[in-house]
Amino acid sequence: MPRERPITLEGLLLLEGRQLVLQMPGGGQWRLLALGRHERLLGSKVRVEGVREGHDVIGVDKIEPA
Repeated sequence: MPRERPITLEGLLLLEGRQLVLQMPGGGQWRLLALGRHERLLGSKVRVEGVREGHDVIGVDKIEPA
């Protein structure tokens, strides 16, 4: 499966079960495929950089505070 173009999004980083999700300001959410530990950013507004991997999935390259 070819990788898509890079995407940058900002929203609220949440944990649903064991899945990281990015809650968008206008509604909707993205499931995040991310390596590493991001607990310190949970509940915070973040900027996510990565590529779209599916309908609602982002393969994350970077998560940082927004």
